[in-house]
Amino acid sequence: MTQHVLLAGCGDLGTALGQRLVERGWHATGVRRRPDHLPAEISPFALDLTDPGTVALPSVDAVVITLTADGRDAEAYERTYLGALRGLHRALRAGSNSGESLPKRVVLVSSTGVLGGGDGEVVTEETPSSPERDTARVLLAAEELAAELFPGLVIVRPAGIYGPGRTSLIDRVRRGDALAHDRMTNRIHRDDLVTVLQTVLELPEPPALLHAVDTEPAVLGDVATHIAGLLGVPVPPDSSASSEGGPRGKVLDASLMHGFVGELQYPTYREGYDALLSSEDSA
Repeated sequence: MTQHVLLAGCGDLGTALGQRLVERGWHATGVRRRPDHLPAEISPFALDLTDPGTVALPSVDAVVITLTADGRDAEAYERTYLGALRGLHRALRAGSNSGESLPKRVVLVSSTGVLGGGDGEVVTEETPSSPERDTARVLLAAEELAAELFPGLVIVRPAGIYGPGRTSLIDRVRRGDALAHDRMTNRIHRDDLVTVLQTVLELPEPPALLHAVDTEPAVLGDVATHIAGLLGVPVPPDSSASSEGGPRGKVLDASLMHGFVGELQYPTYREGYDALLSSEDSA
């Protein structure tokens, strides 16, 4: 029987996931305010999840929530994340056959930002959340709200998503912007994140929380040096001295995720940025 997935907030990540799932025999419905530009294989559903009114969403087997705030402050995050979660819950309840049942599998894409800054220590899924930014506190509140609304929720926390259309670090290196070379970073290519989400949907009993990063945390200076070599530009200057004594960032242990997903297409930033810049050159 064909499985039906609802992609709530179907932007770049949700669209890529929907296309992958359709290839694997799923039916995918993408929910967003303006779904006009969704690819043909994803059924569009126009709805503002923060204000769904009495609209009923279709009964589905699974939901993946990939929201993007419409601003950078905490108020915008509250409006998008908390408001959309409540609206999604109401619209799913309205569309369920019994008026009570919800999809058995609901996945929320959050962020490792809820863990706080860090000072080079290794963190796992067992590490308590300690958000430092107001927006990260809202994300943690969204995780807690989603767990209340959707029994059996799975939370996936990626860090440093890059890939097609996500080239901010490449752009900074190309411009020669100063970077904190000793800052520890964690990354995952968008296509590998899609694989993580696909796996979570298809596993009989996935963990309730997964970190989603590649196999090699690295200092930002190493990543920038690699990108500069690919671009043929000077390595950006080091701004670390200006933040001396500040946190160095955290090292994310994603061994739990890797145990379920297996080998990634882009296991480190090297393979990922090589492929990304190669595709830019051939475009």
